[in-house]
Amino acid sequence: MRFTMRKTSISIILFLIGIAMILPVLWMVSSSFKYESDVFKMPMEWIPSYFNPQNYITAITEFPYAAWYLNTAKTTIVVVFLVLSISAMSGYAFAKLNFKGKDIIFFLFISTMMIPIQVRIIPQFMMFKSFGWINSHLTVTMPWAYNAFSIFLMRQFFMSIPNDLIEASKIDGSNAYGTFFKVVLPLAKPSLTALTVLSFTWGWNAYFGPLIYINDNARQLLAVGIATFKAEYADNFAIQMAGATLALIPIIIVYIIAQRQFIEGIALSGVKG
Repeated sequence: MRFTMRKTSISIILFLIGIAMILPVLWMVSSSFKYESDVFKMPMEWIPSYFNPQNYITAITEFPYAAWYLNTAKTTIVVVFLVLSISAMSGYAFAKLNFKGKDIIFFLFISTMMIPIQVRIIPQFMMFKSFGWINSHLTVTMPWAYNAFSIFLMRQFFMSIPNDLIEASKIDGSNAYGTFFKVVLPLAKPSLTALTVLSFTWGWNAYFGPLIYINDNARQLLAVGIATFKAEYADNFAIQMAGATLALIPIIIVYIIAQRQFIEGIALSGVKG
């Protein structure tokens, strides 16, 4: 009886927290269909009395929204590929291969998670400038070739795979590459799916990097582009919410498709939060 009451109380608390987290998103979507005079109308109308799709038309036609969308989609695909491929191989190496200095190198990898991007932005800028990458999408994608968190996530999963399975593969005549691609990697599908969702979100929401490195408005990414809405339409929240809603759609679609395996992958990797 006590256990049931405790479980019910936790469920109610989690439900209320979930409602509190989703309310701003619902307000954003609702406001995107309103006339500006109705956005802050009290009492609040969650379902607009008069729908105004013109906000979306203005957001798309008054700004190079299509170019921003395409740029963001291209860079996000590259980010996902870099994160998945390099993190999977690096995580497997740190978990199952034996080489000199492995623990020290891994410690150095993990310690970089404590260094904020603001600290390394100046040396990174100087390095990209020497490469001739400024105002290029390489400045947005290449930093993701090394991501300590995703490597740590994959290492945690590969640590859970029995060594006997890998030894059995070697006895059957498989080399290190065959063992990784044919035996180990298929087992990592839930963790790879979780990492796909995370890296898609990182790439799609990239803001600080594009803001620093990309100057051409036509090459800009969506997150920075939407920020220009505020400059152009500071007194029109409805148009700003329309732009933000359009930007949110791909992330919601990806999460809905991969929701089940995303949760499973996080649980198997032993990383929460």
